[in-house]
Order: sequence, then structure tokens, then C-alpha cells
Amino acid sequence: MQQKFWQRIRLFRWLLALAMVGTVTAIFIGPKLRSAERLLPAVVAEPTIEDGNLTLNNFEYRDVKEGNARWTVRATTARYFEDRQETVLSKVNALFFLKDGGQVTLLGDEGILNNDNNNIRIRGNVRVLHEDGYKLLTDSLAYERDKELIHTDDPVYIEGQDFNLKGLGMRLDLKKRKLSILQNIETIVQGVESFGGKRQTIS
Repeated sequence: MQQKFWQRIRLFRWLLALAMVGTVTAIFIGPKLRSAERLLPAVVAEPTIEDGNLTLNNFEYRDVKEGNARWTVRATTARYFEDRQETVLSKVNALFFLKDGGQVTLLGDEGILNNDNNNIRIRGNVRVLHEDGYKLLTDSLAYERDKELIHTDDPVYIEGQDFNLKGLGMRLDLKKRKLSILQNIETIVQGVESFGGKRQTIS
């Protein structure tokens, strides 16, 4: 299914090139193939080709396993690089669906989607939002699909309902719903004097 997805991207790119030769503006609305293992972008408006690479607006991509959506990523623009097998995203909004019905949202200025393994890297004004009200801020992070792990080695800042926490490095295990801050931890609990530690875990 992965190969079919990018075959359709390449076919669309070829058709768009033909339309541009004929000075025709191409507008494509991709179908939402909910039963497919890999989905085409849901809505693509005014696609263009620049330097031989396909650029898509209003990009949406969904990862499905055993009929269930694992995550959806959206971006204002997505630029597909066939030689690197990467899709470069701008203004990223990724929504992860947990097995217990919960959700985790990742936001960032830029992202790179690896077309081979569906790993994602996000950087710039990165925020991780949990439906329970937790918010994590950092400069960059990575998502590993096979491990269902979100991680960063950058400084992180967490805002919770009853506490704020700062540290260096973070691991978020989506399977276990466990978030670990790795080192240089400083915690403030409802105005109480801060305390530190080498590692702290939030479940």
C-alpha cells in the first residue's frame, strides 16, 4: 500500500506537468480512502511543481494500522522530495490517537515526514498538548512510528494544572502513556518552592 501511495503521487505529478504545459491550472481534491492502509492527502488545492518537486497545499495524511487510525498529520504546505523520500511540511498539526481513546496533539512550524517509515521530525515553536490539560514546549522533537515514541534531547517546559516543570530531554511512550523528563529537572507545584532531580516520570 505504501508503494501505491507514492505511485499515485508520481502519477498526479505527471498529470500536473501536462496540465501546466497546456497553461491549465490544475486543482485536485483527493479522496479520503478510509479503508486503505495509506491515504492520499484529503484536500489539495492549487498544487505546483518547483525545481522538479511537487508542492501540495492543505496537506492531510493518515497512518492506519489494522483498520484503525494511529495518527493524522496536517500542514499548510507539503513539498515532496522523491530523491530523499521525504515530505517537508510547514505549520504542522499532528494528532495521535491512543488505544484508550485519548489524544495527543503535536504542533510545530516545520516538519519532515519520512516516506519510507512514517517517522516524523518537527522543529520550531514545538508544542505537545494532552487532552488532560498538560502542555509541553520545546524546540524540536521526533516521532518513531515502530516504537510509538516521541522524544527530544532539547530543553523542555511542561505546564500542568497544578505544576510547572522544566528539564532537559523527554521521552513520551504513547503505548504506555508515560512521559519521562531525563535530567536537570526543576518542578514548581502551586507556588511551592521548586525542587530538582535527575529523572521524573508522569503517567
